[in-house]
Amino acid sequence: MTARILLAYYSMSGHTRELAGELRTALQAEVEEIREPHPRSGAGGIWRSVVDTVLRREPPILAPALDPTGYDLLAIGGPVWVGRMASPLRSYARRMAARAPRLAFFCTEGGRGAEQAFDDLGRLCGRAPEATLVVDARHLRPEQHRESLQRFVRALRTPRAGADR
Repeated sequence: MTARILLAYYSMSGHTRELAGELRTALQAEVEEIREPHPRSGAGGIWRSVVDTVLRREPPILAPALDPTGYDLLAIGGPVWVGRMASPLRSYARRMAARAPRLAFFCTEGGRGAEQAFDDLGRLCGRAPEATLVVDARHLRPEQHRESLQRFVRALRTPRAGADR
């Protein structure tokens, strides 16, 4: 039996959106884009992103349409900003992650910070993920991160010990 997977992601520049699209296809998952009532754009949006992230704010997000309780796994992802997970993703994790039976994390980053971002996200979710995927700025094109994406997908497709399948 194939696991039902929900991919929830936040993307400001579009890089994480593209990665989520690749994961959707590879995992045959449903997708939920995390949206804010006031989208970030221009210099003001960048400044707000930095401040929210440094202060670890959890900004308002629009109500998600999909409930993680209807899925076997929730994979949540977004960009790393200033060495931390994007603040809208923090809001989603706080609100929705406890409902998911299994978790995985993915991110895009400029160069570093994913490990700290995943640790922070794990604390918000109350548990560590089963698998993680990091795609940095030097590996954004699909052919450049194909192997790491395939490892992530295999990890999520492998039944856990003691899991009902």
